[in-house]
Amino acid sequence: MKKLLIAIGAMVALASCKKDDIATPEFTVSVNTENATQVENGIPVFKVGSSVRFNLDGVADMLTFYSGEPGMMYQHRDRTSIQGLPYLQFNTQMENGNMPSGFFHVLLSSDFVGFTKDRVKDAENITKATWVDVTNQANLPTTQTTQLSPKIDLTAFVGKPLYVAFKYDRPVNTDFPRYQVRNFRVANEADGTNYEIVNTGNAGWTAFDFNARTTEDPYLATGGAAANRIWDFRNATSDDRISIGYNSTLASNDWAITRALDLTSITPDEGRGIKAYNDDRLREYQFIYNKTGTFTVSFLATNSSYGNAKSLVKEVKIKVIN
Repeated sequence: MKKLLIAIGAMVALASCKKDDIATPEFTVSVNTENATQVENGIPVFKVGSSVRFNLDGVADMLTFYSGEPGMMYQHRDRTSIQGLPYLQFNTQMENGNMPSGFFHVLLSSDFVGFTKDRVKDAENITKATWVDVTNQANLPTTQTTQLSPKIDLTAFVGKPLYVAFKYDRPVNTDFPRYQVRNFRVANEADGTNYEIVNTGNAGWTAFDFNARTTEDPYLATGGAAANRIWDFRNATSDDRISIGYNSTLASNDWAITRALDLTSITPDEGRGIKAYNDDRLREYQFIYNKTGTFTVSFLATNSSYGNAKSLVKEVKIKVIN
């Protein structure tokens, strides 16, 4: 009886192993050249904006498509850092009047320690930090207009945490106009591509008002009362802008500071799922390329069951021209 139970247990274990033993997908990809302009050294050539059709042969539970464009490259699916030329760029808009220079500053720091939300400590930490003033590189307007800054080089801050700050200071009861910072971007230029690190909406802004009264919140960033126009972050995500300005009964010493930024950070490239487990067999896939270049197109075929998976990658090359 004991031997019988052992035998039955072995058979169950074997059956379970076979149940989890899945096969590697049998899968091939080719490029349909019907609307190609030519085939150059074995690589099909297509016009920008034309539909490229890929023929898919074989069976796989799931398929993921990587176009080969920046952000959709299979070889960069696990990449989280990159070396390049990091830079800061933004638009500055002035509203309702002219503004003398010297009251709006663009500052960079790698030794600011961040915010604690203790107003005394935070005031001390901002004051103690080393701030590099790059205002003269920012092309700030002094009349009612919008101006784009050049790309402000951030190479000196690679390998360090970077904080970007906008500081607004002016005397009491001065009727100065409003500044709006729009399209704020910190990016890394590498491989001929501008990889965004942060934008206005996800830069993690914190406001700090050095002159806030003891009864007021120095971190408030909702525009403030008419008598004390402080930073306004309410449109950072929805409209890609932050702003400050207008008449104030208090002298202004208002800061807007980002979270710590890693200038080598990059989001891993992602593919597009084109077939899920329960979908019918896919025999072709079409994609439109809107930029020129030579692209390595990857299809990741995966079979999976009970937590086990086996994958196969097939790649083809195409060229896109004007």
